[in-house]
Amino acid sequence: MIKDIHEEGKIKINALITKCDVGKTAKGNPYLSMTLQDASGILDTKYWNLTEEQIKTLHVGMVVEAVGDVIFYRNAFQLRVHKMHELPDEKITDYVRRAPESDVQLHQDVADLLNQMNDETLYMITSTILERYEETFYTYPAATKNHHNYVGGLAFHSVTMAKEALEICGHYPWLNQDLLIAGCLLHDVGKTIELSDPVLPEYTIKGNLIGHISLVYNIIHDTAKELHVDEQENVMLLEHMILSHHGKHEFGSPVLPMIPEAEVLTLLDNLDSRMFMMKQSLDATKPGEIGPRVFALENRMIYHAGKEEDQ
Repeated sequence: MIKDIHEEGKIKINALITKCDVGKTAKGNPYLSMTLQDASGILDTKYWNLTEEQIKTLHVGMVVEAVGDVIFYRNAFQLRVHKMHELPDEKITDYVRRAPESDVQLHQDVADLLNQMNDETLYMITSTILERYEETFYTYPAATKNHHNYVGGLAFHSVTMAKEALEICGHYPWLNQDLLIAGCLLHDVGKTIELSDPVLPEYTIKGNLIGHISLVYNIIHDTAKELHVDEQENVMLLEHMILSHHGKHEFGSPVLPMIPEAEVLTLLDNLDSRMFMMKQSLDATKPGEIGPRVFALENRMIYHAGKEEDQ
């Protein structure tokens, strides 16, 4: 499995193609820049010396057997393929990454969080929406790339944030805990409309034209109206939290956080996303080495601290 790759050398693996971009060498020869994935991780891959006909036989969503050399390139492992062929009888679902918690556990986590809510209005809105979007909420990723981009990533990301919010409320008891639980659990529900599928997702037409922030706002607003609670202040505050949770206009939020709970939601969303990306970098980097640049982390390189006995 990809997670077991810890050194250079020859390798043969079965994996799913999740990225497959055609490039040209300085001499004009075509090659493929690919990402291979199995249930344990992802691997940057290059396939050189191909003909145009060979390139046409490979595409995203194909399960393949790849034979080649693993090298350590730009502070990360990379596979340079010698030969690759499709495995048509393999199931894609056997090669996708999944949330570290099971579907059953995530359902229980959400139930536990809802049980800690005292505000009847916020409880009704949150539980109603999560029930209606149950199938997609627990299966969709939180993003197409960068963070929690695996099956169940949306629910895991949201639950993690809500658990962290409870810890923060322990330090700042004047915060509205129910607003934070509702905001954390609902802030990305629009991803179930913005994205096309739990496996190999793409942005939908609504996702491109409207975006998940506005989609979640509409879901909450319509649900509150249906429950005849749309005029309550706490509903307006929850809607504000959703609209402001990216923290900046340039990041897609039409308004900036103007209540403490909105600020906490923004910080938790950013924290959990960045910790995921840093952990991915650490997992792909040898202890004592600096990892490759991570575009979503301001193009920084992340150092994987070596064990004490190695220092």
